[in-house]
Amino acid sequence: MKRLWGAVLGVCVWAGCSAEDGAKPAPGVDDAPESPVVEGTPPSDGTGGPVVVQPGPLPAEPPREEPPPAEEPPPTPACTGPDGTARLAWSYEGAWGQTMDFRGTMDADGRTYWTECESAYWSDKEPGERPCELFSASRDGVIRYRLALANDSAPAVHAVDADRLYLTSHGPVVSSRARVDGRELWSTDISGLRAELPEGTAFYIDSVALSAPHVLVVVRNSYEEVEGQSLLVALHMDTGAVVWKAATPPVGTPLGLPLVVDAEGNSYGGAYDATAKQTTLFSYSAEGTQRWQVRRAGERRPVAVDGGRLILDRAEVADAATGATLATLATASTDGSYVSFGQSNSPYGRVAFQAAGTLVLPHQPCAGEGCPTELHPGRTFLYSLDPESGALRWHRAVGAWPMAPLLTNRNTLLLVDRPPSENCEEDYNCTGDDSHYTSVLRELDVKDGRELAACALPGTAPNITPPALYRGRVVMGVWTNWLASNDWSRRMSIRAFDLSAPAEPASTGWVTAGGGNSRSGTPKSQP
Repeated sequence: MKRLWGAVLGVCVWAGCSAEDGAKPAPGVDDAPESPVVEGTPPSDGTGGPVVVQPGPLPAEPPREEPPPAEEPPPTPACTGPDGTARLAWSYEGAWGQTMDFRGTMDADGRTYWTECESAYWSDKEPGERPCELFSASRDGVIRYRLALANDSAPAVHAVDADRLYLTSHGPVVSSRARVDGRELWSTDISGLRAELPEGTAFYIDSVALSAPHVLVVVRNSYEEVEGQSLLVALHMDTGAVVWKAATPPVGTPLGLPLVVDAEGNSYGGAYDATAKQTTLFSYSAEGTQRWQVRRAGERRPVAVDGGRLILDRAEVADAATGATLATLATASTDGSYVSFGQSNSPYGRVAFQAAGTLVLPHQPCAGEGCPTELHPGRTFLYSLDPESGALRWHRAVGAWPMAPLLTNRNTLLLVDRPPSENCEEDYNCTGDDSHYTSVLRELDVKDGRELAACALPGTAPNITPPALYRGRVVMGVWTNWLASNDWSRRMSIRAFDLSAPAEPASTGWVTAGGGNSRSGTPKSQP
């Protein structure tokens, strides 16, 4: 079993940045109180006399022609620096023997949140006995607090709002902590809600979504043969109390698809039956009442919703009010060739969608009108489609492992692309986990896919979380021991890169309240 160990080195090669200020966070004081335990602060910014003219008749003026309307200038490129390399703002190196779980969770002030536990690969302790900690870093990468999580098992920070963090752990347990200092506010054990199942049944939390005043959680059995249902639970944000629960078709997948929630608090899910090759789609209101349930042939699980339209995988646009088909996407027809979209611990990352008319997703070659006629080694394309008709607008080749097209408020897309090398077919690294190492941060015009900037990210580690964006700073999680999928000794680190313009995420189609990465349309304001 091979194991190549790599580290991403920070380089400061952009816009006149010097070696001293390129890759280290500037010391400063965050607005949060300091934790009593702060360790491992990451490296871190003549006039003459008058002339009298007698008035006379004015010559006739030629008719004026109205100038053509000026074209809107393109936005400032996202990253422009010497050699086309992104400037590393700060980095945090995951420790050997520790397992980091970072899902791109960032709040509205650019602070990031993650957990670390003693690695099961290096320890013989039982789950729940391995020590875990909650971390938070400021916008400049300075550790704000580092707190022990008592008797926890595989904790993860899923979401953040104006005041609270929302964590899960195996058990399953959902908890909330104060954003400012990490203290626990409440903790709810979900397993007690399935008392009808046999003792010893294991549970897993597939998805967490915020829909004020509720935290919505999907819980499934780790062993699907126990029974064919999942549980959709609404917890109150303030107390963790169960507000309502509903049994749904089983929604579990290896990565866990996110529960999609619209601006009114309606939730959408889907359960795919591989044997019958059918998907059961369902929707519940904010009060927990089932709105509709329908079946579709093929795999059609919800991945985004906005403006009354529900995107189902890469195949269909449905009516969010009824589940009825509105349009078939051109990408619904593919050549069926094997392609890997990589491994990530975040379920968000394959589609960008706004009701204003933007729908972008990476996918295999399609076969309909307007689809690519020439393939390329990576056999993956970024597609822009009309969400009204499903027709293709434009496409461009990308690598086999692109991450999360992110919509910005500059009407552009940020995309982490891993373009395949020219000889990748001979080296067998075009697709799958062995696909080409290089990562490039691209900014594209949403209207036509025109590339505005292409900025190489230093190092060979694959970026495995969707990019979180705050005032022109992009933060991502990366595997820094390649090939990470060979064993359990995965080492994750965090990298923050600066753009040349203070871009923010779009107000819809990407973030929920608080700047998190949950793609749930336009959320309600937090209470």
